[in-house]
Amino acid sequence: MLIYHPLFDANHCVFRSLLLLEEQGSNEIDIDLFRMMDFYLLFPSLLKNISPFPSELKEFKKSIRNIDAPYENIYNPNRVFLELRRIQSIALHHLLSKQLIDMKSFNNGKVKRTSEMLPQELEIELNNSPIKKNTWFSLISEGFLKVEFNGSKGLKKRTGLMEYRYDEN
Repeated sequence: MLIYHPLFDANHCVFRSLLLLEEQGSNEIDIDLFRMMDFYLLFPSLLKNISPFPSELKEFKKSIRNIDAPYENIYNPNRVFLELRRIQSIALHHLLSKQLIDMKSFNNGKVKRTSEMLPQELEIELNNSPIKKNTWFSLISEGFLKVEFNGSKGLKKRTGLMEYRYDEN
C-alpha cells in the first residue's frame, strides 16, 4: 500500500516555498529560518510545542491552541525536520533553476524572491490557497521574522529543531 504525505513531495515543497516567498516581497530570509517556516507549514499543530512561546507573538497564542491535531503522530520532530531538509534542497534548487530565487542571496545563506513573473495559473493558486486564511500562516510567514532566531532565546532553542549553543551572540 502506498501512502502519500506532502513531506516527501518536492513539488508540494515548491508550492509551500512560493507561498512563503510571495508573502515576503523582496525581503531576504535566513535559509535555516526559511526551512523552519516550511516545516511548520507542513505541521502547524507543532506550533503548540514552541516553548517558551515568544512574547512578541502573544497575539497568536490563543489561535494556535485551536489548531486541530493531525491524523499522524510526529514522535520525533527533529528527525522529521532533518529528513525534510533533502526535499527542501531539491525544491530550492528547482526554484533557483527557474530564477525565482536570487542566486547571490542563496549563496550567502539567504532566500529571496526575484522579480521573475510566475505563470498566471500558479499565481492564482497561490493567492487563493486556503492555507493563507489561517492565523497560523500569518504567525509563520510574518511572526517568525519578528523573533530572534539564534541564541539561547531564539527560535532555534524554543522549537528544539536546531542546535543553538554555538550561535554567535
